[in-house]
Amino acid sequence: MVDELVMDRFRLLERIGSGGMGTVYRAFDERLQRHVAVKEVMVGDPERVMREAQAAARLNHPGIVALYELGLEGHRALLVSELVAGSTLDELAREGDLCDRDVAELGSDVCEALEHAHSNGVVHRDVKPQNVIARDDAGAGRRGKLMDFGIASLAGAPTLTATGEVVGTLAYMSPEQAEGEVAGVESDTYSLALTLYECWAGENPARRATPAQTARALGDPLPPLAAQRPDLPAPLAATIDRCLDPEPARRPPLAALRSSLEAAIPKLDDRYAVPSPLAAAGRDPGSGWRPDASRLAATTALAAVSIGLAGPLGRPGLALLVAIMIAPALLLATSLARAALPALAVALGAISAGAAFPAAAAALERTSLSRFAAGALGWCWLVSVSAALGIAPPAGLAEPPRAGWELGAGSASDALLAPLVEPTALLGLLVFGTAAALLGLVLAARYAAIALLGAVLWAAGVSAVLSLVGDGGLGGTPLVIAASALAAVAVEFRAGSLSPRAVGARRAPASPPATA
Repeated sequence: MVDELVMDRFRLLERIGSGGMGTVYRAFDERLQRHVAVKEVMVGDPERVMREAQAAARLNHPGIVALYELGLEGHRALLVSELVAGSTLDELAREGDLCDRDVAELGSDVCEALEHAHSNGVVHRDVKPQNVIARDDAGAGRRGKLMDFGIASLAGAPTLTATGEVVGTLAYMSPEQAEGEVAGVESDTYSLALTLYECWAGENPARRATPAQTARALGDPLPPLAAQRPDLPAPLAATIDRCLDPEPARRPPLAALRSSLEAAIPKLDDRYAVPSPLAAAGRDPGSGWRPDASRLAATTALAAVSIGLAGPLGRPGLALLVAIMIAPALLLATSLARAALPALAVALGAISAGAAFPAAAAALERTSLSRFAAGALGWCWLVSVSAALGIAPPAGLAEPPRAGWELGAGSASDALLAPLVEPTALLGLLVFGTAAALLGLVLAARYAAIALLGAVLWAAGVSAVLSLVGDGGLGGTPLVIAASALAAVAVEFRAGSLSPRAVGARRAPASPPATA
């Protein structure tokens, strides 16, 4: 094919890519004297491909690779488009030339491109890392461009593909698209979120060992992004998770995804490469994880403060309490910001609402282990730090320490740390940690109605068990416990997902959308 002249004007120079939908060549337009990309699609019905590709010709956006010409030669369709100098997302990730901030910035560009396409009735249907190319824009850094609208469909017009035909790349398909149902704008949202997830985590959570296994797993709940990348901003990870909901009606719109990406950009790392796909697959053992410089700095600062308190300031008791309470939070929290979460338990205890803390831990953390750790640490703070601050600890578990406790490590240990290892206190620790982890499972329910029912049952159970801790005072606040659980559900299913229309129903297949 190289050196062939197609459509009487485009000289094929070299093959630059290939995939399931065709082969791409760098070519030279001998009429307009410019380099272009020519995609050759070999199918049984090239005229149908041509009609579908016409959808892309209606789009005009800086984030979309422009389609110049369409042509037919024998049994092949030829799509001539803009030749963009740059690398695709998957290439950048493999080369170690993609950081967290790059992913968010390029993802925001793709959101804008898809919003433009959707506003013109066009659905892409094949968003994946190989179809997002990053080019250097003078003065504006890298900008993302979305390519290959060759299998796009026009929403709202009679379909040109056969009913039930599956078009796209299996590992990035939405569940409804894989089932041969209508692939609407929500399908593009799902595929883009999966693309971003893969870039940040280094692996596609939907891909299995074989295509058949991948197909069978489509629609199964995916592990939360925070489980793979706990250092990413929690709101961003939560938005990606919601965009990957198997139910199209429960996915947020692209505008919400773009807003979340743009809000997270200043907080994202721009120095270290995202995890290499080879490292995630175990084929690149030399690729290490990025150092958590902020956590290391905080731990160093804690050590310096403790040494200063114990030495020059003559407060070894206070130094001991600070180190024992803060060090585990720094080591176990999924992010530096969440290391301060146990302090919320003290604040809630000050207003007699300490029993609400497990619900807060469940809502703010994203994995069962991190929720258990946060709940347990919150309990320790609720007992020891509250007593140190003169706030009555719950359930009568600790007496206010004598004046001057901070002057001696022994006094601080006896008054504030010893109560934590009493059997009753250990029971409270277990209850807080387990309650936070269990409510996390409730929040993972696919339907809001089920989550609400689970939250009510959870609150009743937690109240009953807490009545066995100490003097039973914590169990005597069932309304506080129930309100905190319902608030956690509301946070998890925010943005209108509690409405009956958005809960529990996959979009009914209506008339198939258009392709052009």
